[in-house]
Amino acid sequence: MTLSRRTFFSIAGLPLVLTSMSAHAVPTKTPNKYDGEYDVVIVGAGGAGLSAACAAAENGAKVLVLEKNIFVGGSSLITDGMFATQGTKDQKKKGIEDSPELYAKDLYETGLNFSEKGLPEALAAASLKEYEWLTEVLGVKPFALVHQGGSTVPRCHQFKAPDVIKAMEKYAKERGVVILNGLSGKRLFWDDVKQKICGVLAVTNKGENKNYLAKKAVILTSGGFSRNPDVLKRFNPYLKEVQVLSGSGSMGEGLLMAQAYGADVRDMNFIEATFGAKPGMKSIDELSFMHFSGGIVVNKNSKRFVNESKTYMEISHEAVRQPGGKVFTVFDKAIAAKAVNETPELARMWKVLMEGKVPDYVFSGNSVEEVARKAGLDGKALAESIDKYNADVEKGRDLEYGREHLEGKNGKLLKISEAPFYIFPTSNAIFGTYCGLLFNPKAQVIDVFGDPIPGLYAAGEVTGGLHGAGYVSGSGYAKALSFGRVAGLEASSQA
Repeated sequence: MTLSRRTFFSIAGLPLVLTSMSAHAVPTKTPNKYDGEYDVVIVGAGGAGLSAACAAAENGAKVLVLEKNIFVGGSSLITDGMFATQGTKDQKKKGIEDSPELYAKDLYETGLNFSEKGLPEALAAASLKEYEWLTEVLGVKPFALVHQGGSTVPRCHQFKAPDVIKAMEKYAKERGVVILNGLSGKRLFWDDVKQKICGVLAVTNKGENKNYLAKKAVILTSGGFSRNPDVLKRFNPYLKEVQVLSGSGSMGEGLLMAQAYGADVRDMNFIEATFGAKPGMKSIDELSFMHFSGGIVVNKNSKRFVNESKTYMEISHEAVRQPGGKVFTVFDKAIAAKAVNETPELARMWKVLMEGKVPDYVFSGNSVEEVARKAGLDGKALAESIDKYNADVEKGRDLEYGREHLEGKNGKLLKISEAPFYIFPTSNAIFGTYCGLLFNPKAQVIDVFGDPIPGLYAAGEVTGGLHGAGYVSGSGYAKALSFGRVAGLEASSQA
């Protein structure tokens, strides 16, 4: 059944807002006067927004980008820069065989087949095009190619995130893109004659309203809502005390703006944090993946509770539900050395251990009982957990939780047996919400009836449907930049 936007707004009692947030489900009429007229108006100058702006400008469009902060970049400025894609020259140089089909398969499997049909395939294709544009046109290069959770083969190409943002901003401005800081998106304008989204009502940091016409389309790239605790706790109350390290503008405005026009949403009930954070972390450098190098994870009762090779979101799901929310990563000297030597960029926190220094955020001991005592854990119970795990390692498979690899499908299990032993009190952090507006492979926003909302596109963290119930490492950053380009090209090609 297909209804017009006018009919949609007039149906009394229809549950227009599918989340528990409130928004006026009525169109915002066009103003008598605009403060600026453009072909494409983009809400949010993070990685997705800047990528969209670059693509639209390349396509000859006059582009405006609105950004609430006084700087650009959003969450893409502080990410670890892991960009998951397939079939690159970097992979081929290392003899890594990858394909669009394998990447899409990993996305579906990690998402427990909750991903919207077609989106994983679209990302697999779009991410390679974006990667080639980044490396060949912008000239930014990855400094590492690593194997991360959810991927069958190494496909996380790691960039220095600030360098990518800087290059895209420069490229966009050189092609006439106007970026206005200090402006937040507030409402979307609806053209009742053309029956399409036609602009944005924005508000300055001083509370002054500004109206901008979008002759072709509007693109929402405003990020997620991890900085809005009232919204966050409605979808996952376990995360109310979890640390947040995302873009400061992640307040959910784009989600509400689109829902006022009947936009559908996806993956809201799969919101999870990332496991591995240092308590009180201040930057992405304070994220540990020692559990992916061979360590195990225990609760305050010194008992394992999860398969440590699962994605960090799946581990976090279990970790926040442990008694008191207290969780610890346990590893030894050999595992620490392996991590520092083989994946130095991912083990930055632990280089000091190789120098014989023990930082204040980890406990060390020459026996399991000693290190457990220092960490306030039951040494006997921890020793029993480690002994049982080590016995399973000898058999080649963890019989208790089914762990067969270090992470994902990669790496042979290792014993925890070489002193000194270490215990790292491990927390969880939200870097993004990985859910939001339903969109299609053309980056069009889809309404609750399954139809594209005319004139409205979206990319990045404001969107949902790609990840499903799990998260392939590096796919969020790739999604933002890659579908940003798709949205920019599609929006700027409209009549």
